[in-house]
Amino acid sequence: MAAAGWKTPRCGTISGVSSRKRENRATIVDVAALAGVSLGTASRALNNRRGVDPQLRLKVTEAARSLHYVRAANARKALRETCPIISFILGNRDFLHPMHARLLLGTEQYCEEHGYFVVFKRFDYSPTAAIADLKLPALLHEHGIADCLILAGTNYPNLIEAVERAGIPYVFFGTNLVGAAPNPGFDQAGSSEVQGAREATRYLVRLGHQRICYIGDISQPWFERRYRAYAEVMTGAGLEPLAQTVRLSPDNFQNGFSSVEAVLGNGVPVTAIFAGSDHIALGAWEQLRRRGLRVPEDVSLMGFDDIPDARMTLPPLTTVHVPFLEIGRELARLAIEKAASPRVPLPEAVLPAELVLRGTTWPHLASR
Repeated sequence: MAAAGWKTPRCGTISGVSSRKRENRATIVDVAALAGVSLGTASRALNNRRGVDPQLRLKVTEAARSLHYVRAANARKALRETCPIISFILGNRDFLHPMHARLLLGTEQYCEEHGYFVVFKRFDYSPTAAIADLKLPALLHEHGIADCLILAGTNYPNLIEAVERAGIPYVFFGTNLVGAAPNPGFDQAGSSEVQGAREATRYLVRLGHQRICYIGDISQPWFERRYRAYAEVMTGAGLEPLAQTVRLSPDNFQNGFSSVEAVLGNGVPVTAIFAGSDHIALGAWEQLRRRGLRVPEDVSLMGFDDIPDARMTLPPLTTVHVPFLEIGRELARLAIEKAASPRVPLPEAVLPAELVLRGTTWPHLASR
């Protein structure tokens, strides 16, 4: 579980709270507002935690006494009465991936700034599972209620339909949706990955490369979109697209490693590789190294995503930066707005994916 710190919500910021029916008795929100402190300070003071200034503690206790505040019987009820909740659901993915970690971090940052609490939950399910078998309502009841869901990770239409049938507001990370969006152009956030892939390919072409090989499993839609952008630029430049698009391993690093082995083993001469992700690029790089090929002197290498490891290689990896942290913040913004107006479609938030020039791309020998 990842939880954002509590702050007293500003009037008008969390419009969904004001419309919610409240009990007549005072809540910790009322206590914090009367005492002029944050929700976190009020909570620590009322629970006799250390580190609270004595004068602030006195203000909180006096405010609680004057309001006849009575603490909730259990932690879940206390959480519900003090802070609205956004549930970040990571579908069919390993949380350790830096992309999802940064999405969650951005979500948490934005929610902390706006007085929302974030609940994190992994949820693995089959894309062919019947909607009734997903047991989504039970999942939510088990982990508390949510004002809105953020559906991240790799998700499929059956989950989205299950959420809609349950009547739960949601937004989703559009880049990793497999299948058609239920409301195209709305209730999602993502990046301009197609434009980023075009810019990456154009840059390699400008460096004089003609034998540019794309690597990525196009059965996954994000790799397929990047491949189409690559092929479009190559064809437009009068060059033949070269690609290894069949997955040789479910692990992206190993797929990059094996794909380069297959390409070079078949005698295909390449001077540049455009990998559909940084992990694929790192695997491709290891195969090149084992074959005695230098990056970028012999083969230029381009990645995609800009994970932290991309800056730690020697030389650092040229890649396309996807602003996952900012996308996480946009998902949180959309979720908060969706919680306030569940039936209002929200325009999609698309953040730019930008080419980052580092040390693994070099002009082709003929151009030099």
